[in-house]
This record gives sequence, C-alpha cells and structure tokens, in this order.
Amino acid sequence: MSSQDTDQNLELKPSAELSNHAHGSESLTPSLPPQNNSRRFLVPLILGLLVLGGVGWVIFNRVILPILMFSNMAPPPPLAVPLGQAKVTTVEESSDYAATLDSRQSVTLQPKVSGQISTIFVKAGDRVQAGDILIQIDADQQRAQVASRGAGVNTAAADVETARADVDSARDTLRSLQAKQASAQANVQLNQADYKRFQDLYAAGATSKQSLEQKRNAIQTAQAELNQAKADVQAQNSAIARAQAQVMRNQQAVAQAQANVSEGRAELRDYTITAPFAGVVGNIPVKQGDVVSATTPLLTLSQNQQLEVQIQVPLERSSLLRQGQLVKLLDDAGKAVRTGQISFVAPNVDPATQSVQAKAAFANAGDTLRTAQFVRARVVWSSRSGLLVPTTAISRLGGKDFIFIAQSFQSSGCKAAAQAEGGGPPVKVEPGQTVAAQKLIKLGKIIGNDQEVLEGLEAGDRIVTSGILQLQNCLPIAEAGITKAK
Repeated sequence: MSSQDTDQNLELKPSAELSNHAHGSESLTPSLPPQNNSRRFLVPLILGLLVLGGVGWVIFNRVILPILMFSNMAPPPPLAVPLGQAKVTTVEESSDYAATLDSRQSVTLQPKVSGQISTIFVKAGDRVQAGDILIQIDADQQRAQVASRGAGVNTAAADVETARADVDSARDTLRSLQAKQASAQANVQLNQADYKRFQDLYAAGATSKQSLEQKRNAIQTAQAELNQAKADVQAQNSAIARAQAQVMRNQQAVAQAQANVSEGRAELRDYTITAPFAGVVGNIPVKQGDVVSATTPLLTLSQNQQLEVQIQVPLERSSLLRQGQLVKLLDDAGKAVRTGQISFVAPNVDPATQSVQAKAAFANAGDTLRTAQFVRARVVWSSRSGLLVPTTAISRLGGKDFIFIAQSFQSSGCKAAAQAEGGGPPVKVEPGQTVAAQKLIKLGKIIGNDQEVLEGLEAGDRIVTSGILQLQNCLPIAEAGITKAK
C-alpha cells in the first residue's frame, strides 16, 4: 500500500467517526461547527488525490508498462529482403530508325529475243541455283538458221582448200618456168662465148664475116628467149600471189561463217532463260504459249541470303555516320535479331527529307526477313562499360535518386540501427550485422527494366532489388536470396 493511501485513510477516519456519532447520539449536536471546518478541506483534498491518481495511471500505462513489456520481449528479426548485384554490361549510345530491307541481288528477267514460250520449268517460291533453266522459248527457227550458217562454214572451208590447191599448182608452174629461164640464161652465155671465139678467128682471117654475123644473131635469139622466160616467171609469181590472196579471202569467209554460227548459237542460248544467280523465284506473270518480246517481264528472282537495310538518318546525326559502324535489326520486343555494319554512306542529302541514306548488309539466316520489308534499325554511335540495376531497386526522395546497399553495420556509416515499422525498443546490432544503407546515386540510360547507375555504386555491391518501400536507412536486413539484376 502506498503512502498516499495511508494518508487518505488517516484523513478519512475522523470523518467516519463523526458520522457515527451523528447517527448514534444527539449529544454531539453542539460540536457541529468543528465538523463543517473539516469538510471544507476534505473536498479539495479528494480532488487533488484524484488528479494525482489519474496522472500516475497515464504515466504507468504510457511509459512504465511499455518499458516492462518491451524489456521482456525479444528484438524483432532483421527484415528479409531480396538482394542482388548490379550487372556489369556494355551500355550503348544509339538511335532507332525505321528502315527498309532490300535484296543485294534482285532482278526481273526479260528475254533478249522474241518468240513463243514453250515450257516453264519453275513456279513461284522455288529456290534455284545459278544456271538452272527457268523458261524455254521456242527456238526451232533459230536452230535452222544455225544449221544453215554451219553449212556456209563448210562451203567456205572447201573454197579455202581449192584456193590452196591453185597456189600449189601455180608454184609448180613457177618452178618449171624458172628452169626454162635458167636454160635460156645458159644458152645466152654459150652463144656469147662462141661469138667471142669467132671474133678472134675473124681477126686472124680464119673464118668469114658471115659466120661471125650468124653467131651474133644466135646471141640475140638466146637473149630474147631468156627475156621471155623471165617474163613468164614474173607472171607466174603474180598468179601465185593472186592464188594466195584468194586463199586469204576464203579463210576470211570461213571466219565470217564461223562468227555467224557463233552468233546464231549465242542467240539460240537466249531462247533458254536461266538463273543468273542462286535465289528464290518470285512472281511469274507469263504462261506457256504466250508470245513475248524483249520488253516482256518473265519472272522475278531474288537472293535473300544477303539483305541490305536502307536507313534514312536525320541530317543532325549524319556527321556521326562511319563505314563499319554497328547496326542492329530489332524485333517487335526491341531485341536485336541481326547485327551488321554500315557499308555505304550517301555523299548527298535527300532534299525531300533532309536526311542522309546509309546502308548495312545482313546475313538472312533462316530466311526470316524479306525484301522490301519494313524493320526497325538501331545505329550504335558509341559504347561503354556500365552498371545496370533493376528500376524496382531505385527510390526517389526530394528530387534525388537513392538505392539501398546491403553493408555491414561497421562499414555502412550508420550511427545506430533504425527501428522496424511499428516502433519498439532501440535495436542493438553487432558490427558485422547487415543493414540497408541508403546511398545517393546518379542515374543514366534506361535499358528495358534496368537503369544505368553512373555514380554512387561499385561493381560487386549487393543491392536490395525490390520491396524498398518498407526500408529505411540503417535498418537491419537479412538476405532472402541472391538474384542477378536483369
């Protein structure tokens, strides 16, 4: 029992005795004035005691009782949160553009000759190899012309052989005439020797003048025969030259005839339409029996193994374009499905769009891309190494960005551990206890569900990846599981 209760009983006891005397005996009536004086102090005393008792109850209920309760309770366990690590990756500075795919080899085949289609060997969608026959145009008339030209070659070749025979015959005649010329030359020399001898005899008076004159006439006759033999040899040489010229003319005729045959055969090949390269057959607008000319489209052939993307880059970015620059083709989800390099940058600006055209080649593995298809192309201007964290790990307070890093209490910079939500007694932590240290960070580019951290985070730091609304700085935490930031 408290001292207040004792005092209260002591003060209330005279009042009780007075009450008993009042009910028990009338002789106490003369002592009423002292009884009124006691009641005058009794009411304030009771009110004071009531006020003190109420204040004591509030203090006991609000202060003493919670202390007694918390002193008997165990401290709350660390808050379990998912932890992960920032992902070290390559962060790209890039721009996305709408682009068009084009085949690097795509052609509409047209005939070089006129005629009627006799056979179509392929259908739309067929894959063909270079040299495969696609369409045959009727070539019977052309074959007949080639055969006729071949006969002309044979005739010209026969004329060449005849002319060569004439040359050989003329050469034989030449040799005979040359022998006759040599005989005439010898006869002239013999007559000249006889004339000289008769001149000596005539001078000695051993012969007559008539005999001398006969020898002179013999010399003149032999000289005339020699001159005729020389003329015959010269004429035969001219005949041989004419025969040789005829041989050459006939040989040229053979060459011309052979050229005509080659031309006819080349034209004959034009009646057979073949694939100039390996590819896929497209539209075939003609049918068997149609009469076509050099302006008639027969079919389209495209090679989709290598495609070229055409990108219109705005003029303000065109100065950054370089050959060899990385280009990515993106699917509907923004994921890169093909990678290529810029192979061409236009030297001029498109006046209509004020853009510069760039081209990049791509391998079309699996034939998933098509010519004239619209795609989304990403031109990578530069790349760097960076740290990515989930956007769910980032909080924003007062216009600044923060992230919770799981660190030991002694290295976190915390002076005291934060209390869990709901209050409680101060939490005592060991130096090695893991707490959520709130760190100021500088953010960079958003990539999917992640965001780049430029400052305030190091590679290898463990971060709270989600559930950050229930955290506060220096709150003890426990690792619920390690997950890689995506």
